[in-house]
Amino acid sequence: MKKYTLILCTLFLGAACMAQTQKVKLGVKAGLNIASLTFDESELDSSGKTGFTAGIMVEIPMAKNFSLQPELLFSQQGTKTSFSDPEVTNSNFKSTIELNYLNIPVMLKYYVIKGLSIQAGPQIGILLKANNKYQDNFLGYENHESFNLKDYSTGIDTSVNFGLGYQFIDKFYADARYNISYSNVFKEGDVNHFINNDMKNRVFQIAIGYFFK
Repeated sequence: MKKYTLILCTLFLGAACMAQTQKVKLGVKAGLNIASLTFDESELDSSGKTGFTAGIMVEIPMAKNFSLQPELLFSQQGTKTSFSDPEVTNSNFKSTIELNYLNIPVMLKYYVIKGLSIQAGPQIGILLKANNKYQDNFLGYENHESFNLKDYSTGIDTSVNFGLGYQFIDKFYADARYNISYSNVFKEGDVNHFINNDMKNRVFQIAIGYFFK
């Protein structure tokens, strides 16, 4: 945790130093997440979970056509899973893993043409909430339950973003990104809580924003 904090402080300190001589823009953004978790469990079927993201952003010009954009975002992520046993009548299981993060991406932007930028950069996510809401039906008997997964989680998500952005007439902004995590969400798997220790975040995100003058 200390290592990640030091990296972030260094990035934001560098951004602050550049901000003294460059025209910096402060803005807000919000958008839609389509999130999932990758894992190796073949018996479970998974599907995307929708959520929202919102927060603040700062664009700092660095050189011709290049700028740095640190952000601080609340992000709803997770996945939906299901299982059905064809050999047992009326037997099925559905689950929704809900993960809320405070994400801190630092995006390097290169403007290909005026307004249009390609983007890439690292991201650190701090887990705020982790729940698994599930329901099962076994031989016609339904059961609903919710598990708090915070104690099973690693707490920190490290990932990288790739995307495109477009600036409309200085103030309005839009971007689309794909986030790939390379750290596990959970420290260990638990059959009783329907989690695996190799689950990793994947998020497709579309957002719109507004830069203040």
